[in-house]
Amino acid sequence: MRPCLLTLLAMVTVSASAQTLPRTADGKPDLQGIWRAVNGASYDLEDHGARHDMPAGRSVVDGATIPYQPWAAEQRQINLESRATADPVRNCFLPGVPRIMTMEFPFQIFMTPEHIAITFEWQQAFRLIYTDGEPPLYPGIESWMGNSRGHWEGDVLVVEVLDHNDQTWFDAAGNFHSSSLNVRERYSLRDINTIDYEATIDDPEVFTRPWTIRVELHRQTHMDGILEYHCQAEKEEANGDFERDDWTWYPAPVPAENEPFDPAAGGDLALPSTPPNIPRLEDGTPDISGYFVADGGGANYGLEQHDGDVLLPSSRGQVIDPLDRTLPYQVWARAESIDRELPHRGYDDPTAHCFPSGVPRAHYVPAPFHVLQPPGYVVVLHERMAWRQIALDGRNHPPDQIRLWHGHSVGRWEGDTLVVESQNFNGKAWLNETGDVVSHAQTVVETFTPVSATQIIYRATVSDPIPYTRPWTIEIPFNRQESELLEVACLEGNNDLQHLKDVRDEYRARQIEENQGYDSRN
Repeated sequence: MRPCLLTLLAMVTVSASAQTLPRTADGKPDLQGIWRAVNGASYDLEDHGARHDMPAGRSVVDGATIPYQPWAAEQRQINLESRATADPVRNCFLPGVPRIMTMEFPFQIFMTPEHIAITFEWQQAFRLIYTDGEPPLYPGIESWMGNSRGHWEGDVLVVEVLDHNDQTWFDAAGNFHSSSLNVRERYSLRDINTIDYEATIDDPEVFTRPWTIRVELHRQTHMDGILEYHCQAEKEEANGDFERDDWTWYPAPVPAENEPFDPAAGGDLALPSTPPNIPRLEDGTPDISGYFVADGGGANYGLEQHDGDVLLPSSRGQVIDPLDRTLPYQVWARAESIDRELPHRGYDDPTAHCFPSGVPRAHYVPAPFHVLQPPGYVVVLHERMAWRQIALDGRNHPPDQIRLWHGHSVGRWEGDTLVVESQNFNGKAWLNETGDVVSHAQTVVETFTPVSATQIIYRATVSDPIPYTRPWTIEIPFNRQESELLEVACLEGNNDLQHLKDVRDEYRARQIEENQGYDSRN
């Protein structure tokens, strides 16, 4: 009787444990929240002693060692010895899967019935895992992060990750793979604060058999949101390749010669009307989720109307307030925006460096985006590898010293319109390629109003007392389409930046020569 009793107790314990797991509205284990791997797997998946920039750690590989083919074991050693320059992550490139899950930077998981999104603090990367059972629209296109398709096996989320390129490593020790890599992940919620994560690696070109890593992911209970760590931007600022703008970067002051800023100026713009038959979520909230393309009308080449020329595409003009449809610049800021149009200033545009676009520019850079509506949030994933998290819980903005490319966003529903207020910007972004100016002092109030099943009217009102005399508003339609995001690995394929730098450096050298010639004549 005793063995039977023990078996029964074990079954009751397991059943009770399963019942106490947090669950989503459709009964799935609720993986949502902020998580982080707490181990040394990102340095080396296998047992290893301490090295420069690499603390000692234990293996997370089943069986302790990776089953390399002989030639691949030799290549791994070459990678290890050249890791200071060869490791893709040292170049701030996308880490790939599973490496990004084992890095020491936090990430946040969001769940809807048809998608799971993971947004990472590191480099504003994200993963979009489709759980709707549909096959990929674009199979076979290799990418840094692969193509993720998920399904549930009981209480375990299983994700198949295919279509990898051969450019990523598994860790900082040079463990690598080929483009034949298949990764099968399993996410098991052990308790409310622990996910048991495992990834099985199958790559017959490099390994003699499939093998598996196992890592614990711990909930970061002290965090209410993740911030940004844009690796490449920090690197370029530190080494001088991306130079500070004292007029706009935090904590630049309002120039003494500025005209007074009038925060009350501006038209009382009525919002577009929403028809009653738009798609809605179960709670009655408008369903604004899906894949969208902005009808930007050339906003990325100037927010004021202008005709195109050889160097600059045209813009229909997106400013709807002031009524004259021009930006209400301070005198110095108008001059700065004109100077930014010159060829030697192209290098100064942060998007030329593949840095985040900022807000509102992220929504009209010529690239699609996907909107998700998980509980308590609206999440925007930009194909140009960046994300926005819009909390709907009325939380406070972070302390003034925390400054972000996309700012900190808090949203609320006013009727059928999503209203988002963002602040805490770093002041480093441009509004477009022509250099329309914003600073760290901007506050952006956006409205997302669905006007049909396939269109949202987007407005953004910018209040920024450093470059402007009053607030101003733009309007852009967003059109929903049936498609999927691809991967724009901008930094990894950025072949234009050196040319822009050469143009700038040539201009500066010419200015020095002209100034020296002027001095010698006088």
